[in-house]
Amino acid sequence: MSSSEIESCDGCGASIYPEHLADEKAGLADGKLLCPHCLAEYRQTHHTGEQRLAGGATMKAPGEGEVLETLEVVEDEGERTTSIRAIGADTLAGAAAAAVDDVNYQRPLNPDSPAATRCRTFHAKLNDGAVAYMNRQINEWADGDPTVTIKYASSTIGVWEGKKADPHLIVTVLY
Repeated sequence: MSSSEIESCDGCGASIYPEHLADEKAGLADGKLLCPHCLAEYRQTHHTGEQRLAGGATMKAPGEGEVLETLEVVEDEGERTTSIRAIGADTLAGAAAAAVDDVNYQRPLNPDSPAATRCRTFHAKLNDGAVAYMNRQINEWADGDPTVTIKYASSTIGVWEGKKADPHLIVTVLY
């Protein structure tokens, strides 16, 4: 496969391969070519329902038409309950992996301590759009959780393995 067949997402700069377009995972939205993640985000903020793709085909929004059920999760401590939505695996495959940090760790966060308790790693390709998208992700993550107090951050340039090994900016935030 030549690099001329690979296109870049107009939102985040991610690689879009011909099979993404053929499988209707990526497509056009308001004249912009978007990767699966940006396309899903676009649909959530702008439209619902079907979207036109590059080949003229239509694609439904992630989760559309699926039957969702409510599950109740009971935690061991006390009588706290949480209501969550059950979604299909195909919906999760198209969604961004933003829920990676939804793990209950034993050690509590201590915002007043100078020592870090946890870390989170972000990465982006080395282009303006991807780095701007990563900046937005970091800022939204930090703003969205009042328990996060960033203690230290480091960055490096390295190869991130995937379908294609590309150099990436890798930022690790300790909080």
